[in-house]
Amino acid sequence: MRPAAAAGGASSAAERRALVADLVDAPAPLLVVVDFDGTLAIGSRDPAAARITPSAQRALRHLAALGRGHPPRVVVAVLTGRTVVDVADRVRVGGIDYLGDHGLQQATLPRGARAATIARRVTTAERYDRHRDPAELLATGVAAALGDPAWLFVERKGPSVAFHVRQAEDVAAARALVVATIARVEEAHGLRDHGLAHYRGRSVVDLRPVDAGGKHEAVERLIATHRPGALVALGDELSDVDAFEAVRAARDGDPGLVGRTIAVHGEDRAAPEELLAVADATLRSARDVGPWLAGLARALAARAPRAPR
Repeated sequence: MRPAAAAGGASSAAERRALVADLVDAPAPLLVVVDFDGTLAIGSRDPAAARITPSAQRALRHLAALGRGHPPRVVVAVLTGRTVVDVADRVRVGGIDYLGDHGLQQATLPRGARAATIARRVTTAERYDRHRDPAELLATGVAAALGDPAWLFVERKGPSVAFHVRQAEDVAAARALVVATIARVEEAHGLRDHGLAHYRGRSVVDLRPVDAGGKHEAVERLIATHRPGALVALGDELSDVDAFEAVRAARDGDPGLVGRTIAVHGEDRAAPEELLAVADATLRSARDVGPWLAGLARALAARAPRAPR
């Protein structure tokens, strides 16, 4: 693959078509791993306002339909920092896997099932339960110490907690303030060994169990479970660097695997340079994700399925 387009630019239509051809020509199944915020949904300053684009939702439903059968031709996984319950309610597509908290939570929503039913299907390893109390203490303590500013959105995820600062006028300064306040709360409550570690992010401070891994490990588990002949990951943020690196490592270790990565630029800012450095292609914004996925689905539907490898 050619290097991804420069910051703010997008791969050409010919390059995007070639990428689709590479994926559909590979043996089944095709594994599609896609982020939510800024990828399936247009980036929003208010995390609660994020909604999947209608074109992306339709495309996911088409891909999910192609995944019927044993073995499936397509496996779709939404991999996000949000909780499974939250993201499933926003995506509302059955027949796909939902991996929340960067892979710490997981569940599959059966075809035809209501999104609200996914709550009872979510699994999280019990060994992370010990992080729930310190995560809640930090969630409450940091918000209180900062005076509950309007720009702060605290996302409680059980054994993890995320402090979103994208609504601040100066995101970088707000993020630095949250990091400093976390240290103050830790000191005040003697939380010196709570086992939570900072994860990647430009407009969020994400604290999660240090031994939980992240999107890299989540993609590795998906590959081990589904043994794809082809794999594509789409994302827009620093946490997606981990997912992209897992794709690249998998294809480097297995010459028979077709692995591709697509970085998605934001409406008002380019994808991070670290992500572009490990991307094979780029899309101009989340508005282009649905049409690209739809094109992939059409190409798969038109092509006779190849046998699994």
